[in-house]
Amino acid sequence: MTTSSKARSWHRFRCDTEGFALAEFALALPVMLVVYCGTVDVAQMVMANRKVTQLTLALADLSARRSPLPPDEIENIFNAAQAVLMPFDSANISMVISSVVIDAGGIAKVCWSNQRNGQALARGTTVTLPDSIRVPSTSVIMARASYTYTPMVGYVLTRTFTLGGDPIYTRPRSGQAVGSASIEQVVQTGTPPCPIF
Repeated sequence: MTTSSKARSWHRFRCDTEGFALAEFALALPVMLVVYCGTVDVAQMVMANRKVTQLTLALADLSARRSPLPPDEIENIFNAAQAVLMPFDSANISMVISSVVIDAGGIAKVCWSNQRNGQALARGTTVTLPDSIRVPSTSVIMARASYTYTPMVGYVLTRTFTLGGDPIYTRPRSGQAVGSASIEQVVQTGTPPCPIF
């Protein structure tokens, strides 16, 4: 092969663009897949986090509406709040509802607490509340929910995440002024009213 034929062959090779798009696609495909998988996982996690917040709001709101609150109604509240989480797996949610009574000295203590897949607070446990919530001689319903999120694809986000966990407070809507200090509160059936702990 002469130098001129080599030059022509090299020129033809350089000018031949067939298959160039396929080669570019083959190089870009792994990057595109990583971006896509990451986007799916992050979008699902953001949606789950939003649903956990809505679930916590539902727990607080539904618990503050009725007094006295019987045990079967508390189970109904947990079931209704859990439905907010759909289509995510409800087995991974932890929920706690507590009635917190603030005495005349501004000390906040748990009057009653119920849980599903979580840790209920013991009666008389002192709770730290934000200053805007800690009004003497009042009470609040404190709801807390957390969700263990496992990424759907698991290629970019490779571990589980705990979403939520921050308490949401609601004042009783139809509380009863009971207990030794006549503090308006949501009373749980079968549990003495507070502030007598």
